[in-house]
Amino acid sequence: MSLIPIPIRDNLVYFIGKQGCTWSCTITLNQAGIDPPTPIDLTDYAIRGQIRKTYFDTQSVAEFICSIVNADSGKFNILLEAETTAGFTACKTPVDTTNYANADKSGQYVYDVEIFKGAPEVVYRAIQGIIFVDAEVTK
Repeated sequence: MSLIPIPIRDNLVYFIGKQGCTWSCTITLNQAGIDPPTPIDLTDYAIRGQIRKTYFDTQSVAEFICSIVNADSGKFNILLEAETTAGFTACKTPVDTTNYANADKSGQYVYDVEIFKGAPEVVYRAIQGIIFVDAEVTK
């Protein structure tokens, strides 16, 4: 898997992305605080998401290709092509789920994904967090 999710809490999800690979992840969006988990119906919603180097940058580094996989079950997919991820700066040491918290900042990016509908738009932040880029060797 070239985009590894690390759920932190509620809508906060960190990812480890493999530089130079296609990133793809299907996510189920559930209503917060409901047990058992209850999916949010995404019928009539659209999805968008961006990656930036910092929260305060005015330009995005990339935009996710977003698609709804199954509206009734709250499933959507985010994707970035290999050509795009090859251009990201990677962390200086290998990153995995056991050491991501100590990854150097050079290979860290922030992202969020929003669902929206209507005019004027009603917007909800579906997920957000940090992406740690793990360096590729073969180029």
